[in-house]
Parts: sequence; C-alpha cells; structure tokens
Amino acid sequence: MSNIEFSRAATARTCTQRDYDRSMWKMTESWKERVQAPDHRGPEQGRASTKSNEPLATEPPSFRRTLGILVSGNLAGALAGLIAGGIGSRLAMRTLALTSPRAQGSITEAEEVVGRITLEGTLFLLAAGAALGMAGGLAYVAVKRWLPIRGTGLVFGLLVLAVSGRLLVNPDNIDFVILDPAWLGITMFASLPILFGLLVVPFQGKLEPIFTKARSPLATALLLVAGLAPIAVGGSVAVILVVLVAGGFLLTRSPTVREVWSTTTVDIYGRAVLGATAVFGLGFFAWGALEILA
Repeated sequence: MSNIEFSRAATARTCTQRDYDRSMWKMTESWKERVQAPDHRGPEQGRASTKSNEPLATEPPSFRRTLGILVSGNLAGALAGLIAGGIGSRLAMRTLALTSPRAQGSITEAEEVVGRITLEGTLFLLAAGAALGMAGGLAYVAVKRWLPIRGTGLVFGLLVLAVSGRLLVNPDNIDFVILDPAWLGITMFASLPILFGLLVVPFQGKLEPIFTKARSPLATALLLVAGLAPIAVGGSVAVILVVLVAGGFLLTRSPTVREVWSTTTVDIYGRAVLGATAVFGLGFFAWGALEILA
C-alpha cells in the first residue's frame, strides 16, 4: 500500500471514530436531560403509567357487561338446575323406588306415593330445579372471583353441597326410613349439588361472551330480555338476588367502593368466608348422614 492510500485509510478511520464519539455524546446528553427533567405529571398519572398493563380500579364497570354477566349466570344456573335438580332428582327418586320394593305405596315426606310417577310431580321437580338453579348461577357469578382456577366446578359444587346438603339429607326425613338402602339415597342426593357445580361453571363460561359481546341496541335488548325471562319462574329468590346484584352494581359506581373492592384484603376475606362456609356446611352434612346410617 502506498503512503497516499495509507493516509486516506487513516483519515477515514479517524472520521468514522469522530462520528461515533459525537453520536454517543449526543445520546448521553439526551439521556441526562430526560432523567433530570422534572415530572410535571401528577402522582396518580405517574403510577398509572408504570402499570399500563393492569386495569385501573377507577374505571367504572359497563352496565351492558354487568347485565350480560348477570344474564349468563341466570341462564347457566337455570339449565344446570334443570338437569341436576330436576332430572337428577327424578332419577334418584325412581332408583330408590326400584331398590325399595317393600316401600311401594308408602307416603313420602312430600306426600307422594312411592313408585308412582305423575306429570305434575315431574313438572314441579323440573321447575323447582330451574328456580333453585338460577339462584345458584347468580351465586356463582358473585363468588367466582374467589374460587380456584383449576377444579372450579368441583369446588363450587362442594360449596353448594355445604349450603344445601343438610336440607337434602335430613335425619328427620321419613324418606330415609322407608327407602332402602339409605347409603344409596345419601350418595345420590349429595351428588346433585356437585353435579350442578360441574355443569354451571362451563355453561356460564360459554354464555358470558354471547351476552357481553357488543351488538346493536335492539339485538342486545332482545338477548337480555330472553336471558332474564326465566326469573319469572324463579320467584322471589331469583328476584331478590337480582336486586342484590343490581344494588352492588350501583355501589361500584363509587370510586371509593371500587378502590376498596379491588384490594387483596377483600380477596382474603372472601376466600376465608367461603372456606369457613365449606368446612361448617360439609361437617353439618356429614353429621346428618352419620345419624341416618347409625
């Protein structure tokens, strides 16, 4: 390489190094200006910007979405109650009638004749199952925040058993005296709340996107009316639950209530209440079952 070519190459390298040093100096000065610049945003804005991926507790819930969730729980509960409480209880009673030949013609606690299937009795069981199911579906929507992600249906079914188990398996019920075997009756009736929980959870999960999806006002109104129509069958229990949920929605319009409701303290107390209910209710149910089997 000649002296001229060597000099040109050295000059090019020197210029490239100067350009690189100059760009690095500009980047450093720019970074210093951003760090030293005062933050004119308020403290709430500063905290919100660091949590852009988290939902803000100050954002009020959508009325359409809240009502859609309510309707999905209502319908899911009605369907699950119709299957578990209506059809399931009819099959349980029929099975116990077949396994108790000596009880044929006896009068049950509900003043029904063992072995006789009537249309009125079947319709009553279906309506009662759907009505109680709506109450259970709305209860699931209210407490599902505190239920585990895995095994949600089973856990909620056990909670329903804890609440209703002693009513289904009552030692003072004469049906467990005239129907044999008693253990079969206890097992079949105790499985109904668990079956309800296993059904209502997936049903509600499938229906929620349908009723909360953005649609035209007319289509949304028609879907909501159709979803709330079963309340006419649910009677006072379903109406009371809907009123409670609506009252809760109105309370959440308050920023203070929303802030408190979104805290982990509420989650801790909610799970504690559900756990205590499960332990006490299941224990009470087991006590009644042991009295029947004794």
